[in-house]
Order: sequence, then C-alpha cells, then structure tokens
Amino acid sequence: VRSEFVLVNAGPNVLARLRGEAYAASREDEGSVFKVNLLCRQLPQLKDGLGAAAEAFAGTFHLDEGYQAMRTSYQRASAGQLPDRLPADVYCHTLTDGSILSEELQQEGFHTLALFGLDMPYSLFERDHDGMKQTVLRRYLDGLSHYLAEPIGFYLATDRAGNPCVEAKSPVDLERELGLHRGNIFHNALTFPFASHPAEVGTWGVETGCDKVYLCGSGARRGGAVSGIPGHNAAMKVLGN
Repeated sequence: VRSEFVLVNAGPNVLARLRGEAYAASREDEGSVFKVNLLCRQLPQLKDGLGAAAEAFAGTFHLDEGYQAMRTSYQRASAGQLPDRLPADVYCHTLTDGSILSEELQQEGFHTLALFGLDMPYSLFERDHDGMKQTVLRRYLDGLSHYLAEPIGFYLATDRAGNPCVEAKSPVDLERELGLHRGNIFHNALTFPFASHPAEVGTWGVETGCDKVYLCGSGARRGGAVSGIPGHNAAMKVLGN
C-alpha cells in the first residue's frame, strides 16, 4: 500500500505504540463512562403520569442528571467512591432507525436501549473489576427501573440460553477490547478549539511530530467527542500541503 499521507483515527497511545515510543498521559486522560446495551421485548412503559414511552425515549432520557445530583456524583467519584445515584443518558435508537434489528424482531415490537453512564472512572474498577462491574450495572438498571411501570427486567428479551440480553462495558473493558487508554472513549482529555500557547498558533492541532502523519480522531489537539472537528482539521492539513 502506498500513500503520501497517513491519517490516524486511533488514540495517541496507539500511535505511540506503533512508533515504538513511550506514551505520557495525565490523570485527566482517564476514562469515566460505563455503557449498557439492552434488547427489550417491547418499549418499556413509564409510570403513570410520566408520559408516553415512545415520546419519552424518542430523544434523550436522563437519569439523575439534575445539577445537584451531578455535582454529588462527580465529587464522590473524584474521591474514589461509587456514587449512590448514578447519572446516565438513555437512548432508543430503534425509534429512529428500526433497521438496527431484523424485520422479524421489528414486527414483534422489539427495541434497543443504550445507557450511557457517567462518573465511572477507570480507577473504580481496578481493584475488583468483575465485582464492581456487576454492582454498577445493578445500580444503573435500578435507576432506570425507578421510572418504569415494571422493573426493566420485565421488558428484557432473553437469549437462547434464557439469559437477559444485556451487554455492559466498563472503562477497563474498553481498554482491553479496543485499546482506549484507561477506557477513555475520547482517547484523552478533551481540548478547546483554540491555541493554548504560541507554538500552536497557525497549526490545525492534528500534527504528530512525524511528517505527513496526522491525527484525525478524538485525540487531536482540537478536541473531538462527536464534533467532527479532528477529521475536518486533518483534511484541511492535507489540502494545505
């Protein structure tokens, strides 16, 4: 394969390993999210008075994300403690795109729910990963059940062995399976889209120190997440050569 440029969509830690270099990370680069994927036999019904399920799950369904709840959760997690109430966002992708599931499952009324849990730093899972993972999973499912007519287990589909269709991923899982440094889904700490010191003025924030090798993923200097900024800036860097 021949190419004039190489754009790296992996994290800076992966690029450093490929180049045989040491990777220097800061404490702020630690991942802190917990993901739960659920397959439901039907869209969960909310408690009386909370609205229609299709409307509630059509956008972002927030769990314990009021200002004070978020502040308390952050403080406990920062102190190395598991928060009592775990903030999270829940999404139902199948309400927007049913093709995620087979036609058979669509016709039977199945739906997917994706829970995006916050304030779950990698360090919480280092001592007893499996035990902590199960504790966190139960708390998230209990938090969701609090708003439902029936506990979430009532709505879950089961696999051929009779097990609930639940997939949970901790920051440790994300590092093991995807190579994300300490489970950070954004590759490292996010950065603002402006130069923070004189040497960055006039750059695109995608430079790696290796000629014609640029970051196009979330680990670029101009931040990432779901902004698309690093991909745009990497393209502009290439076009400017």
